[in-house]
Amino acid sequence: MLSMDAAAALLGVTPRILSLWEEQFGYPMPVRCDDGEPLYSDEMMAALREALDRELSVCSAMSRVRATSRRSW
Repeated sequence: MLSMDAAAALLGVTPRILSLWEEQFGYPMPVRCDDGEPLYSDEMMAALREALDRELSVCSAMSRVRATSRRSW
């Protein structure tokens, strides 16, 4: 599991952008710790990084990863 800072760094964005994506696209959806801090699965972030590398827009990358994420994490 990755912290918000680590997940954002992996994706090459700021933690605020990661939060905005969650608000705007409903993805990525973190697991919340007891203290409310978000944690992101390594697999979800790797899939999102790959999709962002291949897609022309954030929206299409989110759609691609969401479609495949229903099978796992």
